Parts: sequence; C-alpha cells; structure tokens
Amino acid sequence: MDIDELQFVRLTPDFEFTEFDCGHDDLNDFLLNDAKEYQKGLIAVTYLVKYHDELAGYFTLSNDKLSIKDSDKSSWRKVKNLFHHSKHRGDYPAVKVGRLAVGCKYQGFDIGSRILDFVKYAFVYKKRTGCAFVTVDALRNVVDFYYKNNFKTLVPFTGESDNLTVPMYYNLLELI
Repeated sequence: MDIDELQFVRLTPDFEFTEFDCGHDDLNDFLLNDAKEYQKGLIAVTYLVKYHDELAGYFTLSNDKLSIKDSDKSSWRKVKNLFHHSKHRGDYPAVKVGRLAVGCKYQGFDIGSRILDFVKYAFVYKKRTGCAFVTVDALRNVVDFYYKNNFKTLVPFTGESDNLTVPMYYNLLELI
C-alpha cells in the first residue's frame, strides 16, 4: 500500500455509503447513521479517508478548547507556560478529533497517524482558524497510539480510572 495515495475528502450530503467496518460498532454506526446529521446540524464535520476509490477510514472535527476547569493545577501550569504573553487565559482554542476510525482492511498501515498529521498541518499551515491545540477524548485502549503521535494527557493518566476515555491534547506550536 502506498500511503501517499490517501485522499482526504469532506463528507457530502449525497455520499452513498456501501459499508464500513473498523471493528468498533459505535464508530461504524456513527459514520453510517449519524455523521451526515452532525454535519447538517453544524456539530461536527466528517472527513473520509479514501485509498483509490475505497473508504479506508474517517474522522470528525469540531471546535473545542483546553480549559483550566478540565485540568489539574500542575498540568494547567504546563499548558499556560507554552504562551509567552502577560495575560494568560482560562482556556485556549482547540480543534477536537471527535471520532477517528480506520477500516479493518487498512489497519496497520499508519493511516491513523496520517489522519492526525493532516489535522495538525491543516490548522497550522492552512490556518483554518485560530487554534493552539488538537484535542481528543481517547478511548483507553488507544491512549498509546496518541502518545506515539505526541499527544499528552490533560491530567495524569495512571490507567486505573473508571473513565472510558482519557482527555489528551497536542500542542500545535510544536510544528512552528
């Protein structure tokens, strides 16, 4: 597989899904049954990842923020120290990767990392909006994938929590 042949295409209302299976029922169901409605309601935008003419994966984006109320003091101090201005904020603009899925047939080809790179570069170099971070509420079983892509946890992660997801962020200033 030549990963450079991936195409990132915004979902359109007339796109006809044949099927999609990433091995996770909730992610499959969202794409097939909810993605168009989220987009129509301006809640999230879905991008399809195509390899040749096949659907290899998808991801959704929506506006978000990193906020002091979502963090502990130590972690928040690290976040605000990234900015060198006299007045610090109680929150900073972000884009949230709401869902990210790669079809079973395409798993293991680093497509998930390519998706994250696409998002990072779109908000730094194409200046989609003022945005300092990429955020994600990572499912616990994929936290290592996000660590591999240089995401950090917003609060210390011990693996012992009952939460199904772990709030994580990527600092877009790292690309500049």
